[in-house]
Amino acid sequence: MAIYHLSVSNVSRASGSKATATLSYISGRRVHDERRGETYDYGRKERVLRVGTLLPEGAPAEFADPAVLFNAVELHETGRTARPAKKIVVALPREFTPRQRVQALEEYIRENLNADGYAATYAIHEDREGNNPHAHILVANRQIDPATGGWARLKQRMEYVLDERGERVPLIDPETGRQKTDKRGRRQWKRTSVSLNPLDRKAKLKALRESWANTCNARLDETARIDHRSLEDQGSDLEPTIHEGYAARAIERAGGVSERCQTNREIRRSNSLLTAIRTELGRIFDRLGELFAAKIRQLRQRQARPEPAREPNWRYFEGDARRQLEADKADHTAAIRGKLMDARADVGNREEWWRSHGTEEHEAAKQIIDVARAASREARDANIFKRGRLLRNAEQVAGEQSEKLRGAVPWLEDTDIPADWDQANRFRMRTTKAIYDHDMQPRTRLVAELERRLEQAERAESERPSPEQVKALALRMAEQRAQAENPTQDTKRPAPSGDEPLDLSEPEDWGEASPFESRQAPRTKADLLNEIRQRTDRLTGQREAEQRQIDPWSAQPPQRRGHGR
Repeated sequence: MAIYHLSVSNVSRASGSKATATLSYISGRRVHDERRGETYDYGRKERVLRVGTLLPEGAPAEFADPAVLFNAVELHETGRTARPAKKIVVALPREFTPRQRVQALEEYIRENLNADGYAATYAIHEDREGNNPHAHILVANRQIDPATGGWARLKQRMEYVLDERGERVPLIDPETGRQKTDKRGRRQWKRTSVSLNPLDRKAKLKALRESWANTCNARLDETARIDHRSLEDQGSDLEPTIHEGYAARAIERAGGVSERCQTNREIRRSNSLLTAIRTELGRIFDRLGELFAAKIRQLRQRQARPEPAREPNWRYFEGDARRQLEADKADHTAAIRGKLMDARADVGNREEWWRSHGTEEHEAAKQIIDVARAASREARDANIFKRGRLLRNAEQVAGEQSEKLRGAVPWLEDTDIPADWDQANRFRMRTTKAIYDHDMQPRTRLVAELERRLEQAERAESERPSPEQVKALALRMAEQRAQAENPTQDTKRPAPSGDEPLDLSEPEDWGEASPFESRQAPRTKADLLNEIRQRTDRLTGQREAEQRQIDPWSAQPPQRRGHGR
């Protein structure tokens, strides 16, 4: 599976590293350092798969040689603490082909380094076993001016040194121990020179990391995508692994146990267990949600739908249904047998018609072929002096008549009429048979299809109807009988879904008039309250009775309100 790795480091003289030595290490080539007069050759040639150099716009052509490029930057940087180059190491996804590795690297360098004026050399490596594909990118740490082709001037500025609280650090006089002041009495603060090289900016480094992830993901499948963000930035609480390093892996390859590798194995085991627990919890919660939603739907349907109607007594109609099915099979077989007899009779009648009349296509083809036959017969019966001319004429006539035959019978496959008399006679017989077969084909195909269907129908007629077929027909008979006996019953009425709007209209059992709309003889307030309470209790009892019919196990004994309040 693809992993993400990108690290950036400085080639700094202060730490004893040199751009030419680093170039020799990553490229596996001998490199001579012109500034120091030393030659470096670190070997490892068998692990270097490809080396390439990419230059920005306006760079000198000789910089295409990486030894010339990095000798030039070493000679230009004169400071003891100069950083002539930067080294970027990236992990190449194992899913990449060798061509995709080169394409991804060169696209990344052009878009992120060459576009800003930096020249770079890359080298693709593998380990001794052919695994761990990665690349080293050595970048000249100074931009190239496209106007002059020389090294651009690095800009610097002075900034105040800030402490951990973000406040300026005072400049202390070592003799007095107090903060220094200038001639005007203004206090002095520590300042430092800051390089404005884009590669030294934190925003540029973040952009380099994100761009490498995007470059790889554009060529990876969705299931193998990589992410440049840390686990903390991704919002994950998985524990990150630690850097193992070459020495730790060498211990493992030698059969030992490295402390760093062992720590990473424990971290991966813990993360795998945590991921599995989360996945299982997610499935459990999803299942609980589905069960809860199904139970809610079941309860709503149970409350809203009336008691299901009983299934009709279909056993009473079982014998009639079986006999009806057997009769339907017999009728179906008889109908197919009648169609087959008609189709066979049609074939016989058509054959008789052919013998006496033929068809328009047959007559047209016969006349066309006879013209060519006449010319070939004339050539056959001619003497030796005329035979050559008449043979050529017969060939010409045969070609012309072939064109007419193609127009008259366009579906005919063989339309080339021979110029020889005997062959023309045989062609005429073949054409007649082809036209006959073409004309009879729909009828013979229909006869074959009806014979096949009749065989299937006779086989099905010999078999007894299945119990499912008998029950389905008997149920329909029972429902038809019930509908005929009670035509007012609406058997197709849809069951309530539970989502119908509530009927807020006034109940029909208020009597002659509702107490709220009564305009009869005046009543006292106590009489109205007593009547309302009685009607409310009666309606409450009716609703409880209906509830017991829907779900008798959930019905509770009615609790009557006290009337003494």
